[in-house]
Amino acid sequence: MVDVVAVGEILIDLIATARDVTLFDAPAFTPLPGGAPANVAVGVQRLGRSAAFIGKVGRDEFGQGLRALLAREGVETRGLLDDAQHLTTLATVALSATGEPHFAFFVGAHARLTVADLDRALLGAARIVHGGSVALAHEPARSATLAAWAIGRAAGAICTYDVNWRPALWPDGPAGLDQARLPLAFADVVKLNAAELTLLTGIGDPSAALAALVTPAALVVVTLGAHGCLYRYQDVLATLPAPPVAAVVDSTGAGDAFMAALLADLTDHPARLGPDAVAALLRRACRAGALSVSQRGAIPALPTRAALDAAPSRRGTGTLPPAPSSSEMERG
Repeated sequence: MVDVVAVGEILIDLIATARDVTLFDAPAFTPLPGGAPANVAVGVQRLGRSAAFIGKVGRDEFGQGLRALLAREGVETRGLLDDAQHLTTLATVALSATGEPHFAFFVGAHARLTVADLDRALLGAARIVHGGSVALAHEPARSATLAAWAIGRAAGAICTYDVNWRPALWPDGPAGLDQARLPLAFADVVKLNAAELTLLTGIGDPSAALAALVTPAALVVVTLGAHGCLYRYQDVLATLPAPPVAAVVDSTGAGDAFMAALLADLTDHPARLGPDAVAALLRRACRAGALSVSQRGAIPALPTRAALDAAPSRRGTGTLPPAPSSSEMERG
C-alpha cells in the first residue's frame, strides 16, 4: 500500500528575483520545482510516509529534471508519464513585499493527462488519493483527475482535495468555480483558504461561510496564514493558532506543507479519529506551514520529519482575521 497518491500538476515555478514588481518588470527569474500535488507528494515522503505521483511532464530538461527530483526524494514515479508533444508546464511567480505570490501560467504537459494514462493498480493500492483544482482547469486532465478519485474511492481510499484556486487558469470565473466545486461532492477532507471559501460560498465571514459550505467531507480546513486555521469537524467549528514566524521569505508552498503534514499523519478516516486527534493533526500541520515560509520555492522549503518534530508548538485557540480581500485568493 502507498500512503498518498497525488494526482495532477508538476511544473516549474519561475520566481521573480525582485520583490514587489510586476512580472513584466522582474529583472530575472529563478526556476524552482513546484505544482501543488507534487509538492504534497514530496512533503509526505519527507515526513516519513510513502508517496507516489501521477501526472505528465514534457521530454524537455525541465520535465526530466522534475522526474529526477521526485525519484531522489523517494516518490514513486511510475505514474509520471512523458508527453512527446508538449513542454512541461511553467508558472511565473511574482512575490509581494510580504512574500505573497501572484501567478501566470504557460500550460503544458500536465493538462494532457488522460483517463487511459492512469495507473489503476497504483490508485487501487492508495490509502489516500489527493488532488486539486489546477488539474480541473483543462481537459483531458479534468476527467483524468476525477477518474483517479473515483478509482481510489472504489478501492476504499480516503479522498482529499485542495481547492487551490488560481484565477489565471480560469478565464470564465463562474464556470471555473463550478468545476472547482465538483470534488466537494465526494471528498473526505477539503482544504482551502479564506478567500477561496468566500468565492465558493459568497459569504465574507469565514465562520459563517464554513458553516454554509455544502460538502459531506468529515474535515474541512480553512488556512488563515499567520492566523493559523479554522476548521469544521463533526459539524463543530474551531480555530487553531499558527506559530510565530520571524520573517516570511516566500509563502508559495505554505498550504502544500500544511497539507503534506496533515496527510502524513492521517492514519485513519478522519470521521473515526475524534476531535482531540484532529486538533493534534492540525496543530502539527500549522507548524509545517510556518516552517515552509522561511525560504524560497515550494519543494525546497518543505520540512523533514526531524525539523517538524523539533519545531515549537503553540497550543490554544486562534483568532480569526478580517474577511479576505480579492488579492488573497491566490494564496495556498
